[in-house]
Amino acid sequence: MLDFLKSFATNLQLPQIIAGVVVILASTIILNTVFQYAKNRNLSWLISLEVAALLGVFCLAFCNLPNYPFYFYFVVGTLAVLNVFMFGQDFRRDVFRKSWKKHGVFEANDKLGREELKKASADILRACQHLSRSNIGALIIIADDMAESISESGTSLMANVSAELLETLFHPNTPLHDGAVLITANVIVSAGCYVPLTQDLDVPREFGSRHRAAIGISENMPNVTAIVVSEETGIISAMHDGKVQRYLDAVKLKQILDHALRLTNKEAEETIWGIEV
Repeated sequence: MLDFLKSFATNLQLPQIIAGVVVILASTIILNTVFQYAKNRNLSWLISLEVAALLGVFCLAFCNLPNYPFYFYFVVGTLAVLNVFMFGQDFRRDVFRKSWKKHGVFEANDKLGREELKKASADILRACQHLSRSNIGALIIIADDMAESISESGTSLMANVSAELLETLFHPNTPLHDGAVLITANVIVSAGCYVPLTQDLDVPREFGSRHRAAIGISENMPNVTAIVVSEETGIISAMHDGKVQRYLDAVKLKQILDHALRLTNKEAEETIWGIEV
């Protein structure tokens, strides 16, 4: 080990030192980004795996392996591909959202007054209560933005949120009642949207396709809030960042809707969902 350290200290030239510093800084930024995404997805096992792999590779440096650079780049490259596969959608979503805000293409929640958003929250609450009393199933997704594969799977509406319209969309005799309604700010963007179901096998057996879809979208997009009204029981549930809350009354549902529409600050997420921000 001493021989390795002496050789490492005496043989390096300035360009190599600069390159090493750049690699360390880039690796730190990448690992921090991965850590944040993994934390949002509750994937602590992935963080442990990557840290263990990197520590193992660095430890191999002291073994004077002849092909050490190959092992190093192979492990780092494999982790990079794994991270792109796991968090590609999250990264594209965040970059797209920042691009929208930067260029002023979409700033609905910022431009809208609080009164418009409060009205939207109240209308969603009223619709959910009416649907619950009538045992009419519903799936409402509230998000700042959504993958095109989901929003375009339904019928574009671009209509202002109203309790009457939401109740009509989910009425059993209408063609769009089986899908999800996508809401951004105070606008119903589309209805009848297809949302992939969660693959989690630990979901309660009484959860139907709407609940599984709500959990699935909240797992894949932590900033999404999904509201579900059970067709069988009328129970109102909410999903956010993979977490589930059931048996919601008017007070609790209003808190969740206000948070989803950004009427409350970020610290409210810990109070409502137990998620540290």
